[in-house]
Amino acid sequence: MGSGFELYCPRCGYRLGGGYAHRCPRCGSPLELRGSLEAPRLLGEGRTPVVELSRGGVRVAFKLEYLNPTGSFKDRGASASVYHAWRLGYDCVVEDSSGNTGLAVAAYAARLGLRARIHTYRGAGAGKKLLMRALGAEVVEWPTRGDAARAAEGESEKCYYVAHAWSPIFVEGVSSIAGELSGYRDWDFIVPVSSGTLLLGLWRGSLRAGWKPRIIAVQAAEAASLEGRVPLLARTGGPTSRLADALVLRNPPRLSDMVEAVRESGGGLVVVGDDAIREALGELLSMGFIVEPSSAAAWAAFKALHEKGEARDSVVILTGSGLKYAELLAGLRER
Repeated sequence: MGSGFELYCPRCGYRLGGGYAHRCPRCGSPLELRGSLEAPRLLGEGRTPVVELSRGGVRVAFKLEYLNPTGSFKDRGASASVYHAWRLGYDCVVEDSSGNTGLAVAAYAARLGLRARIHTYRGAGAGKKLLMRALGAEVVEWPTRGDAARAAEGESEKCYYVAHAWSPIFVEGVSSIAGELSGYRDWDFIVPVSSGTLLLGLWRGSLRAGWKPRIIAVQAAEAASLEGRVPLLARTGGPTSRLADALVLRNPPRLSDMVEAVRESGGGLVVVGDDAIREALGELLSMGFIVEPSSAAAWAAFKALHEKGEARDSVVILTGSGLKYAELLAGLRER
């Protein structure tokens, strides 16, 4: 497959042509993609199932993104990014990640025969780090997420830095989800949000296809970067959000794009904490959905809106697999 696109900076006008950078070399802003990005489905990612049910007269469609090859929607963006690295002739990829992105990058690097180094932090999920190593990636642990990000960026001159929070290629890869949900275009879309790649991928993919979803962004109580910038629709579950370890980015580089998308969609924000996540996770398990706590945040948000009488027919995107959290999930259920 080929790719007829270029990267450019909407802020200063810099054009990168056919090369790659994770952000603008001139002004440091996020880059955008102009043209058509094409990539093969390297591990069969995407086309995940949708399961519908009814809750108190409101229809709910669960989009099972946790059934992607490495257990999260991040496979969509990682596949496009690592394939691009391979096409450009890189022999190594580097990424900073709390878990799911790093695992996806490790898998697609293995698929294409590239070396992978994942910088993470010590508090990140142990199961995900074990799987990264099992896939052949070198995993480097740092005291904080910021340390991990700086270390990964420092290697960007010698390896392809995936930089999922920055990269328009990653967002473009995630945008494939929009084509799988066009039959629900009049429903609300309840989307867990941290770096914003899922939110922006869904938004941009749907606009390109000629429809506009109403997006309900869901953020963890301790990392609610959208709060105060978009309408707050509900808050539930208390002030802590340690269970949502995939929703931890407090200052995403594409925050202004995220704000614009939520506002233009006519949607808003739901902030969720540990108590609501724990309850929602238990309910999802009782329905047979084996998801990670950060995925359960989306169901917690729907429940909060439903309790206020403000829930509409909704697509709830279940982003990551609970199989990476087997001990945690078993412990929560026992309690």
